[in-house]
Amino acid sequence: MGHGERNAMAPDLSLPLAGIRVLDFSNLLPGPLASLLLAEAGAEVVKVERPGSGDEMRGYEPAFGDSSGNFALLNRGKTSLCADLKDAADRAHVLALARAADVVIEQFRPGVMERLGLGYEALSRENPGLVYCSITGYGQSGERALKAGHDLNYMAETGLLDLSRASDGAPVLPAVLAADIGGGAYPAAIGILLALQQRAGTGRGCHLDVAMCDNLFTFAYWGMAAGLAGGRWPRPGGELTTGGSPRYRIYRTADGQYLAAAPIEERFWQVFCDTIGLDAADRDDRPDPAATAAKVAQRIADASAEAWRERFAGLDACVSVVESLACAIADPAFTGRGLFARVVAAGGARMPALPVPVAQCLRDPAQERQSPALDPAARRREWSVAAPASRATRPYDLDGMRILVTGASGGIGQATARLLAELGAELVLTDRAEAPELADALRRNGRRHRFVACDVTSRDAIQALCAEAGELDAAVLNAGVFPRSQWDDETWDDDFDLAMHVNVRAPAHVARLLLPGMKARGKGRIVLLGSVAAHTGGSYVDSPLHYACSKGAVHTMVRWLARRAAPEVMVNGVAPGSTDTAMLANADASALRAMPVPRFARPEEIAWPIAFLCSPGASFVCGSVLDVNGGASMR
Repeated sequence: MGHGERNAMAPDLSLPLAGIRVLDFSNLLPGPLASLLLAEAGAEVVKVERPGSGDEMRGYEPAFGDSSGNFALLNRGKTSLCADLKDAADRAHVLALARAADVVIEQFRPGVMERLGLGYEALSRENPGLVYCSITGYGQSGERALKAGHDLNYMAETGLLDLSRASDGAPVLPAVLAADIGGGAYPAAIGILLALQQRAGTGRGCHLDVAMCDNLFTFAYWGMAAGLAGGRWPRPGGELTTGGSPRYRIYRTADGQYLAAAPIEERFWQVFCDTIGLDAADRDDRPDPAATAAKVAQRIADASAEAWRERFAGLDACVSVVESLACAIADPAFTGRGLFARVVAAGGARMPALPVPVAQCLRDPAQERQSPALDPAARRREWSVAAPASRATRPYDLDGMRILVTGASGGIGQATARLLAELGAELVLTDRAEAPELADALRRNGRRHRFVACDVTSRDAIQALCAEAGELDAAVLNAGVFPRSQWDDETWDDDFDLAMHVNVRAPAHVARLLLPGMKARGKGRIVLLGSVAAHTGGSYVDSPLHYACSKGAVHTMVRWLARRAAPEVMVNGVAPGSTDTAMLANADASALRAMPVPRFARPEEIAWPIAFLCSPGASFVCGSVLDVNGGASMR
């Protein structure tokens, strides 16, 4: 595998799609234009191409730099990745990329991606948040699903081609690829954006079935209204916007050019008629539209296009000279708006970039961006899977994440659950008993949080919990006990066993069950709750031996797990100091006076570091135990 030149600059997090990674398997027009819209709004687009030749559009005329003009306009700012999808090693690399992707766009016939092991069902099992967009002519199902077709076929089959006919009655060959662009690229981009917004609330992606032929019916809204509601189907060439009215026509000028006249409303029509000198007796076009159109055509044919341009200048008449594309691109009305100010470059060549319907304030500010060069096949194995850029647009952004919190009914557990929910996460909470106040508060948050009762001293209960929790993005293993017996008490042996079961074995067993799935999906966070007692031997607030030993084991567990979970999963810990919770109710606080911050911590002060370790901001924090104890561990 190989890759094109990457943008060395960090993503601009102010852009709406910053941090979104798109894996684009499409070629030619519909898919590439859809991913261009996403790239211009800040998404990272990795374009997967066949080794050797790449996207078919690269071979189109005219040539531009080391590629073609068509390809360059549609692929500005993307990264090229050569991959033979029939090669097992290349396919494995692509699958690894898909695990870290937010969006996949593909344009193969139905069934092709499934046979390659890259279909939606297979990829969504690895990456539940994936938005998977399939663009085809006729959709993923139906009797025409496997039929070949192009824009002209789709226009013909949906009745649109029949609506526009020349004077000889033959349908006019459209100059605009309405199906590819209006039926394919634009619906794909809209659907992807809506799916990403939905994912922010549910954490789940979806499969978008974009059928270019289906989407052309939207363009026929007025004809459908006429036929379905009015009982009169449009007559080809006989309706208001298809040549049936003198108020919406193209007229030939004296010099062989054309005037596009659309003075539909009466106030525009009268200005139009005054300007061309049409007699008052000929202006009522209701009795005989064709006769009125013929008289208008005679008047227009008396002067040149330039003369008409001057006469209509400054008037509200809805009249335009039919310009060539070259003249339109040079028109100061467009250039003055900066429509062609952006540049695409390829192989040393430069030209204005393709204007796209993305507002300037939402687009990448770079005026010049490269069209990706196709890497030689010899470099195919050099591709390495880079971690996707963070899509967090604010600190601790947890939108779309699904997080397990154990010990959720306790002081730190409740504070952590409230904070994670406030930051956008969907929660699976567990403890021996539900906390009603917490449940009510989280329900008001509006997300689908769940509580699962679980006795973490039971391995069977932990296995049932992990099975019910399903796929998780992070787990906060907070459940713990603080037995108060001293080693000369009769209950000390039992309390020691309890501390080891709850504080050590339970989080180890949960991590053992969750890690394989997280690693397979290529992402995850696990945060374990340690304690300052692991550093100090329990010298603060008279921590018993079994508690200090258990938390020391947790700190060791953090590092042991981190070595085996990285790079896909980051395992870290938090070591709270004495915290104002029920666990330390009535505890002797005199030892706190010697601390740099001589007080109990509030539960919320422990929750924030936990949230950080769950967030995209901690993507390079591995095997660390954060001391959150007011400086107590400095002794």
